[in-house]
Amino acid sequence: MLPTAPAPHADVFVFDVCDTLFYSNTTFDYLEFVLRAQKRSGAQRWLTLLTKRWSPAFVGLAVLQKLRGGDPIKTVALRLLRGIPKAELYRLGQQFVQEFLSTRKIAHTHTLMADVAGASTRIILLSASLDPIVAAIAAELKVEFVSSQLGYDAQGRCTGELVRELGGDKPRALQELLGPDASVGRLAVATDNFTDHGLVASAACRYVVVHKPEAKGFWQDLQPEFIEAYSA
Repeated sequence: MLPTAPAPHADVFVFDVCDTLFYSNTTFDYLEFVLRAQKRSGAQRWLTLLTKRWSPAFVGLAVLQKLRGGDPIKTVALRLLRGIPKAELYRLGQQFVQEFLSTRKIAHTHTLMADVAGASTRIILLSASLDPIVAAIAAELKVEFVSSQLGYDAQGRCTGELVRELGGDKPRALQELLGPDASVGRLAVATDNFTDHGLVASAACRYVVVHKPEAKGFWQDLQPEFIEAYSA
């Protein structure tokens, strides 16, 4: 369902990325894209073992996640990027957006963004995805962004670890971007993430992307405008 009231009076409009702007878990799709481009077949096999539900590695890490929290599957998978130069990761990020994500846009949220682009509304991508991906998306859309950040050593090579994980930290990241004493003003948010419930609750204009009807129940207390994206 396409929203009919695209927050024309919002001062700041925050968009999530994965499964909000694109039908994609961009972190893992990007990892697969990079490893294929680098012709690292062994690392590709490891990624498959880490991400397929039938894999013992996936099952073991999923159990660990339930016991200890965090995201051990993502943590281990990111090690596959170790040693790749930052410049190459950013180049592949641009290629990933152009060749992969361009065919997986969620039309309703892109229309929503286009309706406020060029107005006085400040558009910001807040995403737990990786900086080479979100930087490329933001450049394509001509908007600001804050994302999770990969670590890079003194030679500019990826360490395979995050120096910042944005998941669960979006309200603070938004305030840091705007400035510690700045007022957010009238906020609009578009997301599909359950972990963004607090951010959505703080918004005057609320848009929630749902990929199956039963997901609406989680958000009903906030009475958002639902964007139904039931199929890719």
